[in-house]
Amino acid sequence: MKHEDFILKITTLVAASLLFFSSSAFAQVKMSGEFTAARVCPALQSIKNGTNPGDVSIEPGTAYHLLGKNKDDATHYWIEVPGATPFQRWVALDCGTVDGAQAVAPAQTQKGTAAGSAAVNTPQGTVKPKAQSRGFGGKAPYYAFALSWEPAFCEAMRDKAECRAETAKSFEATHFTLHGLWPQPRRNQFCNVDPKLSALDDQHQWDALPEPELSPATRAALSIAMPGTMSNLQRHEWIKHGTCYPATSAEQYFKDEMRLAADVNSSSVQKLFADNIGKQITAEAIRAKFDQSFGPGSGAHVQVECDKQGHLSGFTLNLRGDIPGGATLPSLLASGDEAQNKCESGSVDAVR
Repeated sequence: MKHEDFILKITTLVAASLLFFSSSAFAQVKMSGEFTAARVCPALQSIKNGTNPGDVSIEPGTAYHLLGKNKDDATHYWIEVPGATPFQRWVALDCGTVDGAQAVAPAQTQKGTAAGSAAVNTPQGTVKPKAQSRGFGGKAPYYAFALSWEPAFCEAMRDKAECRAETAKSFEATHFTLHGLWPQPRRNQFCNVDPKLSALDDQHQWDALPEPELSPATRAALSIAMPGTMSNLQRHEWIKHGTCYPATSAEQYFKDEMRLAADVNSSSVQKLFADNIGKQITAEAIRAKFDQSFGPGSGAHVQVECDKQGHLSGFTLNLRGDIPGGATLPSLLASGDEAQNKCESGSVDAVR
């Protein structure tokens, strides 16, 4: 590299760095949560100078990730605006509302702990599971609820402990099994979880994750409803998704999703699958059974899924409402977002 080119590159990097630091200005009070715009407002790079590169505005009803505020007696929130350059911007307090907002202490940010939660000792250190979700952008809580047809999953995963144990008389041979209940939007993951643990989860080292605290009865029921517990799926689901669930314990998180799964497994949807093992079913027929069991229009909020071999692998239900408060599946589906199927039809796989 020529000396002149090197100097130019260094100069450019320094200028970019200065731009970044001046634009972010580092919120004096760091926060977590979401900011939901109530009206169109400018998203400023600098409060003092009023600069707004790209003439960026926030959109009413849109939720933005909250980073902090400019001071205790704040005038502006610091948020992330996707697509803006720079994407970290200031907006006036009266431009919207915050949901799930809380101040983040430096030690909390570093270790990913949540005050008031019971500590869990792990080989990697101590983690306190989250007691409150990051929020749903000012909207009613909404979720993706995933149920699996286990024989299809085991077609490609025969080495899994749960697949080796599967028989024609197993619960999962004729019933849907739990995959997970996932708070939305998707960034609601690993809420106040130690980064070391989230890294282990990303690496699929689920055996190294802490075991959720469950009563013996709930643990026994979960081992049937979620065969993946043989591979520590429950540890993964709790660390990644359950820590963002708006309830106070893993006990309630898993009991709530087992309640919803039981509703599907006692419906005509389950009977449709059980009566057609080895045969083809259309997504339209599956959605019609949801309509029949949970109310007209319910099926439009269900995404039917297939694997690469054309087997029906399960479905994801779009739900909206107060699940911890006991909201019923018909009401949750009625309020959920519409879904698009990933396949139009598939075969119902049998246990091998």
